Amino acid sequence: MKANGVVAYIQETDDGKITLTFDDVSSEKQPPSSWQRVVLYTSNSYDSDVMKKLSLTKQQFAEIGENLIIRLLVLAGKIK
Repeated sequence: MKANGVVAYIQETDDGKITLTFDDVSSEKQPPSSWQRVVLYTSNSYDSDVMKKLSLTKQQFAEIGENLIIRLLVLAGKIK
């Protein structure tokens, strides 16, 4: 049975930003022991100092969490 998920990672850019990226991933094994990247889901850039100090707004944190949960539900076929 195939498993689908989301991987999150950050990359610091030369212009003082941190990019948070979510990629769709899949695994052919249950439980998943390794993941294969399928496609970029979304990415957003934030000021590096703001991110490192965890000073994002409540709305920004909420949007990050909302994007993660919505995508996982879509990948699981629970919502369209």
